[in-house]
Amino acid sequence: MEVRTWHTRSFTDVIETLQSDAVRGLSEETAAARLLEGKNRLPEPAQDTIVTRILRQFLSPIALVLLAAALATLFISHFTDAIVIALALLVNVIIGVFQEQRAGNAFSALTKEEATHAVVVRDGERKEIVSEDVVKGDIVILTAGTKVPADIRLIEAINLEIQEAALSGEWLATRKDTKEVGQSAPLVDRSNMAYAGTLVEAGTGRGVVVATGTETELGAIARELSKAPRAETPLQRDMKSIAHLLLIVVALIVVAIVLLSMFRGLSTEDTVLIAIALAVSSIPEGLPAAVTVVLALGMERILKSGGLVRSLIAAETLGATSIILTDKTGTLTEGKMQAIACVTLAGTTEEMEGKVAQDTLRAAILASDGFTEEIDEPSPQSDSIVVRGRPMEQALIRAGLEAGISERALRSQCTRVHELPFTSNRRFGGALIKEGGNHYAYLAGAPELFMEHAHEVQNVSGREVAFTSERKAFFAEALSRAARDGKRVLAVGRVETKETTFPKEEELDTLLNNMELIGFIVFSDIVRPDARESVKAMQEAGARVIMLTGDNPETAFWFAKEVGIAEEGAKVHTGNEIMHLSDEKLVSLLRTHSVFARVAPKDKLRIAHVLTDAGEVVAMTGDGVNDAPALESAAIGIALGSGTDVAKEASDLVLLKDSFSVITKAIREGRRLRDNVKKMFAYMLSTNFGELFVITTALSAGLPLPILPVQILWANLIEGGMMNVALAFEPLYPSAMKRSPKHPDVARVLSPDLMKLMIIVGLATGLLLIGLYLILISQGMAEEEMRTVMFVALSLSAVFGAFSMKSFGTPIWKLSPTSNKVLLFSLLGSIAMLFVALFVPPIQALIKTVPLSLFDIFLLGIVGIANIAIVEGAKELVFIGPQRRRDLQKAVY
Repeated sequence: MEVRTWHTRSFTDVIETLQSDAVRGLSEETAAARLLEGKNRLPEPAQDTIVTRILRQFLSPIALVLLAAALATLFISHFTDAIVIALALLVNVIIGVFQEQRAGNAFSALTKEEATHAVVVRDGERKEIVSEDVVKGDIVILTAGTKVPADIRLIEAINLEIQEAALSGEWLATRKDTKEVGQSAPLVDRSNMAYAGTLVEAGTGRGVVVATGTETELGAIARELSKAPRAETPLQRDMKSIAHLLLIVVALIVVAIVLLSMFRGLSTEDTVLIAIALAVSSIPEGLPAAVTVVLALGMERILKSGGLVRSLIAAETLGATSIILTDKTGTLTEGKMQAIACVTLAGTTEEMEGKVAQDTLRAAILASDGFTEEIDEPSPQSDSIVVRGRPMEQALIRAGLEAGISERALRSQCTRVHELPFTSNRRFGGALIKEGGNHYAYLAGAPELFMEHAHEVQNVSGREVAFTSERKAFFAEALSRAARDGKRVLAVGRVETKETTFPKEEELDTLLNNMELIGFIVFSDIVRPDARESVKAMQEAGARVIMLTGDNPETAFWFAKEVGIAEEGAKVHTGNEIMHLSDEKLVSLLRTHSVFARVAPKDKLRIAHVLTDAGEVVAMTGDGVNDAPALESAAIGIALGSGTDVAKEASDLVLLKDSFSVITKAIREGRRLRDNVKKMFAYMLSTNFGELFVITTALSAGLPLPILPVQILWANLIEGGMMNVALAFEPLYPSAMKRSPKHPDVARVLSPDLMKLMIIVGLATGLLLIGLYLILISQGMAEEEMRTVMFVALSLSAVFGAFSMKSFGTPIWKLSPTSNKVLLFSLLGSIAMLFVALFVPPIQALIKTVPLSLFDIFLLGIVGIANIAIVEGAKELVFIGPQRRRDLQKAVY
């Protein structure tokens, strides 16, 4: 690897070498020219070639069984059978390759949505751009919660801490500075460097880009690494285990039947045919690959709904979510805050143009990290100036612009000397400003905290006066009134200081105790129109929704009541209260109460842990740096699209549209996904079990082979070639959202109820087909005709059984035949394949079928109707009846 020496040089030397400017950054023209040299992106992982995909299909256990069967038929000179088996193998390989391609396309669509952004300085102005457009020489602004876009030589570091696990594997954040480092210093000790792919956990910084894309340290590692295999989900591992188990079971049955055949004195040819028939009938062709397609399609559909699922495991887990821990801002509300009023000793006013209100707004803007950016070519629907920052900061800057306060002009007049980034644990932040020869710390944070510490307050004329109990009562009443109306409140204060940096974290209370309270700013946020409906849908599906927010208890309760999380009179608990509870008492409280206010990230982490330990499948929302541990500990971590990069990296699901309704849609899709996988299981395994049962029973009873291997293969193509994947496109049926997520049928894919259904359907279908076989024998029918009837019966029972399998909780007469057009076309294709086998002479000769008589058709009609009745009866017994009784029980109680 190339030795990089940027860390050994002074930042002024680095900036000069890269022909940049520490204050103004690059010009747009220079940046555009440098971008032509290459985008700031890592090399794309090597993609599987078509040859690789084909080889993988041929080397699967199922394909190897078919290959062995083809060789065995060649051994006994059954060349026609060998050709058919080889064709069946080829068709399965083609289907497998197509399914892999479909899944790969879905994953590609997902990765395109994971674009990150960076804040750079161009022509002296801060600007947010896509990280891919960052170039060498760019001056990048780093803030807590963001991902470092490229390798950067730092020129400013204020309490800057960066987590470099992407490079070093060490999760403990590293403190950064701007001093030169020795040539031999290892990467982890280069404290003046920030590397691409690492995460800013605390503080702020500024630096010059020294390497982008493949030239970064992360890019060098990516070049050296071979493509890592995609991790399998538990469901995919289950599929492989089931396939292997089936092969072992069948191998034992084959050995037993072969020994029985030899004992009965059958010829080698007949014995080999029997063994091949048993092996072929047991194979659930396409099941493992089909499961991958179902998961990938589920992720694709969630993406269209506004949610980015970051892993197959998350897609699989979503459907079993039993508790949703949600924040308020952005998810339940629109997150489009407006500063609507100022509270000062002069009173509460909605007129922001007054001097007192302007002083409060001005102080709040100076304390914030938000900024404005001018767009060169705005669209007709957008403004020429874009406001960047968190929702509350954006609202402050917009209110300032409306009141005649320009954020750009204000920052040019007041020099920012040092910063104190806001954290939810500390509950305030701010900036140290040099103003008129003096230094002031402008602070913004939680009103209760400021009222507790402030010793003075600004009066109407702008002078400092004592913060007496009467004045505190005035502000407390204003805060309570705003909270009762569902408004958020930000307190703004100021401290004059001789220092040029903020004190250490443990000494910040001293700063607060010397603070002068300037006033409150009141914000409004609108409840999302679909929030109540989305919360209700989750509650009806058996998933509890609990609000965890850092807001005031009264504000939290107002919003919880508006969206249906809490009812009138419900009690709101705070972070301070739950701090003193044991884990057992906390779980008990969480099972009966749904609103928790003034909750810190450490409280969220504990709540996620205790609920998980209590057997719940927890989904949790978060957007800040400190939310990351809780998001990682939840079964489904959910980050807001407007949240920090740190939160997104720790999450399983990113809400691109922030809305809670996306969570509801994702969980619905998770239920749909799990249900469709179960349908595929039940359909394919019960069908294969029926075939195996018929052959094994007939041979054990000393009867002729009821169906030839080539006929089984053609029947398997009819029932499994297109029909199995078609079930992946089934819509979500109402019954799926009525089951509790804790019910075994939802919590586990291979649930006891599903196993019951497969056994009942497989056994009953097998008995039905054995009964048909005995009838055919009793009629003295010729073997070729008899096997043709059995071949058609097996094919029809599978094809029409698939329609009954569309929904376990809904009778077939209530199912729309057009709700899944893919299944409908697959059915038509399967029937066409059946007609080809019966009426196209060359194929008829290969499959060894003969024309059917009217009596045969009559019997097959009865078998088809009986098979539907079997599946419907099993559904009534296992799913529909018990659910009806549960609904009646709920109605009674």
